[in-house]
Amino acid sequence: VVVRNKKGWTPASETAAEAQGFATKWGGRMVRKWTRNWISDRVIPESKIGKHGKSFSLYDDPIIRAELRSYVRSERWAMNPEKLVEFSQQKMVPAAADQYLRKITEEEMPAGLKKYMELELFPRIAFKIGRGVSLRTARRLLQREGFSWVLEGEQPLRKKGVRRGLHGSDVICSTVGYLTEAGAQLEYGKNYEGYWDGTMFMVQLRDKIIPAFETAHGAGYQMLLMVDHSQGHCMYRLDALIVSRMNLGPGGKQAFMRNGWWMDGNVRRTQTMVYPADHTDHPGQPKGIKAKYLRDHCDYTYEGLKANMPAALASVSRTIIRKWEHRMIRWMDAYRGDLEPKEAQRLVRAFSSTTYTSHRRIPETLAWRFRSTLCLASF
Repeated sequence: VVVRNKKGWTPASETAAEAQGFATKWGGRMVRKWTRNWISDRVIPESKIGKHGKSFSLYDDPIIRAELRSYVRSERWAMNPEKLVEFSQQKMVPAAADQYLRKITEEEMPAGLKKYMELELFPRIAFKIGRGVSLRTARRLLQREGFSWVLEGEQPLRKKGVRRGLHGSDVICSTVGYLTEAGAQLEYGKNYEGYWDGTMFMVQLRDKIIPAFETAHGAGYQMLLMVDHSQGHCMYRLDALIVSRMNLGPGGKQAFMRNGWWMDGNVRRTQTMVYPADHTDHPGQPKGIKAKYLRDHCDYTYEGLKANMPAALASVSRTIIRKWEHRMIRWMDAYRGDLEPKEAQRLVRAFSSTTYTSHRRIPETLAWRFRSTLCLASF
């Protein structure tokens, strides 16, 4: 370019740099510099990428990282071990549990890790502490480990979120093995195919599992199908008495439920949930929800309110009164102990609330109470 086209150094270098995809000004300066080095020393410039000064960090040492993970899993960093046990056993109020989890990940765990490195780990390997480890460095180490407390090479199980995922409902057989034709898959997520439920499992059982079993074993065999107590494997009958499936008014898109009943003294009364075929307004349509008890005991007048209020107060049993008395005494004891409001609430709930440890099971007495309430609400 310089010899044939009679151009100067600057335009020629900028043209060459632009032809190779470099910036015009900066690339032109680099071309002129490289050309001068080649003319004077016959030296081609080398890239300096990766030639900076490097230092080895103890935090990258596999043995040190294993020591730190072992310390975090040991829970020796806990400032209040009793509270940590309570949190791990899910006995805390949800709001208090969230606040405590934020505290241990931002304060207790980094502080405990900092103390462990300065007082135990570094003196053991004869490493000079200097100005010590900052809390920011301790938090960064924990974030790099993902707060997962797992061994090297293991993958933590992450909680399902609202993002896209694949749910598989598959069947294995002790005689045949994996029944490929019996499986069903669902792309779950907010904007995809929804979430797996009991209705989908019943469709899979009818259309895939039973035909696949008959194909694999032939006719005349009975199948013992065992599933876990997952919510996606449970459903009510289509005509079950479930108040959430009812509308406030008759008709519309709602379930056709079977007849219910209620006790009128010692007499069992039947309550139909569907209007008869000869009904004038809603023939053959399901009924809606009505406030039966209030309509029978209230005339919606002020005089009726004055007459019913003393009777309502007098109807409260001594058992209920004693339960509320005990509840107030527990609140007073909690306040005398200078507890925080959330801790006081947890203490009161420990005596007044029933905790069910079994998955998807409730006592028969409570189920009977639900059925009685449902029968009253079905009017």
